[in-house]
Amino acid sequence: MDLGSWLMVGFLGGAFLFGIWFMLVREDDRSSRTMTIHRQDLTRRGAPDFSAAHNEFDRKLSEVERLLASKKRDERAIMLAEEEVRKKLAEEAAAKLMEEEKTRLAELEAEEERKKAEYEAAREAELEEARKLAAEREAERIAEEERLASEREAERQQDLEEAEEERQAEIAAQEESDALEEQMASEQAERELEKRLDREGAKTSEVQVSLMWDNYNDLDLHVLCPSGERIHGGNKVSECGGELDVDANVRPETKKPVENIVWPDFKAPPGEYKVYVHHYKKHKKRRSKDPTKFRVVVNSGGEIKHYEGELSSGDPIMLVSEFNLEAPEERGTDEEIEVALIAQETERIAEEERIAMELEEQRQAELAEAEEQRLAEIVENEAAELESIKATDEAMKELRSRLEREGAKSSDVQISLMWNNYNDLDLHVVCPSGERIHGGNRESACGGELDVDANVRPETKKPVENVVWPEGKAPGGTYKAYVHHYKKHKKRRSRDPTAFKVVCNAGGEILEYEGEITSGDPIMLICEFTIDDPETRAANAANAQERLAALDSGEWDGSEESDETPVEEPVPETNDGPVVETPDILGDLLDD
Repeated sequence: MDLGSWLMVGFLGGAFLFGIWFMLVREDDRSSRTMTIHRQDLTRRGAPDFSAAHNEFDRKLSEVERLLASKKRDERAIMLAEEEVRKKLAEEAAAKLMEEEKTRLAELEAEEERKKAEYEAAREAELEEARKLAAEREAERIAEEERLASEREAERQQDLEEAEEERQAEIAAQEESDALEEQMASEQAERELEKRLDREGAKTSEVQVSLMWDNYNDLDLHVLCPSGERIHGGNKVSECGGELDVDANVRPETKKPVENIVWPDFKAPPGEYKVYVHHYKKHKKRRSKDPTKFRVVVNSGGEIKHYEGELSSGDPIMLVSEFNLEAPEERGTDEEIEVALIAQETERIAEEERIAMELEEQRQAELAEAEEQRLAEIVENEAAELESIKATDEAMKELRSRLEREGAKSSDVQISLMWNNYNDLDLHVVCPSGERIHGGNRESACGGELDVDANVRPETKKPVENVVWPEGKAPGGTYKAYVHHYKKHKKRRSRDPTAFKVVCNAGGEILEYEGEITSGDPIMLICEFTIDDPETRAANAANAQERLAALDSGEWDGSEESDETPVEEPVPETNDGPVVETPDILGDLLDD
């Protein structure tokens, strides 16, 4: 609030306090207050019954009160009038003070505006002077910066020109070095390729694609001919004349392998060729690492190009290069073509003679190796057979001991189960008729009988169960033997899994099976076997007895006789005489 407002509030507050004080100190008002109190005291006190006097007193008292009330109203009116006068005087005084204060404030504001205008004018003049100085300094700075920038730009352009000259020189030197290195690498690769091709006895021609790498992994070279036929390890000779004559590391044989696809000189058909490389197999036993880096050398009608790449096992087949081949007559002169054809024929004849000699040597070596392997297998099989016979004899002794202990039967068709704890295992046999023999169906309609059912209660640690048919009475067909873990006897502390052995006599053929089963496992199929009908088994047994008797008497030497007479096949003839057919040993080897 401004000063006038504060003065007005002060004046009005003082007038209000003055009115309150005046009412408190007036004599007539004080007397009315005293009389009223006395009257109230009189009405409360007890006194003798002076009703008339009391009524008269009350009447006079009411008149006095009316007079007092009238006097109060008059005094209130006078006080309000005085209050209005004081208020009016106070308002006039306040208005006068406010007017004076406004005048003073207007003078102060005018003085402040004057000083402010003088200050602003002086400040504006200073700012203008400062702006002029700043503009001059900025112009000088800009001019200096432009000069320095121009000098720096000139220096930079010169440095760039020098650097570009140096870069171009370095590029030229690097290109020359790279070209030299590439040439040296290509020459080295060609020498290495030639060495590997010579090692494998590979062919060469004016259209040739070769692949080489440096580990034991099996990479395959594929070439797609213009006809759409693909030459690779599964199709080594194509109808267009191309041949994969070297297929390396089918087995991990060399750490410097090579594969080669070649066409006879001037025999490759014209068109578009595509060269692929496939990572066929990673030979783990040789600890070859991936990715495998490789190099492909393509001779497309005399133009030799080199390609490099790398593949890992599982990567898709990779397209390495494509090239177009012109017609044979456009790739060489008639004389070159004739010389190439003569050389091819000479090479073919020499190659056939060499292959024939190598095949004969290989055949002789394979025969010797096969004989050595056969003798080693005979010795190994004899040792294994002796071990098996020994184990079988021990098992059969144990089985016979347990069967004899239980008074079990034996015959030519018999299935027995034995194990080595107190658990209750059950033997189930399904007959050819489909009927199942087990502890709940101990005798079947086909004659089979479960004559021993062990450990229904935990009685023995060496139990046996036995299903048997009368000698020579078991029907022909397929039999299935199952083992079921029926119960684990806890009081005997038998442990699982329970190992077991099943021995089957399938018409004279003894079959042994081993396994293990745990309580709660589903029923387990152990074996299936098929036997002939009783008549056939009897006939076979009689024949065997006859042959054994003949062998004992010396009438038979034990060799298998054949009643069939060999039929001589006709030998194909030509105009020059009979043709002797030779076995295709090379074809057989390639097929293998």
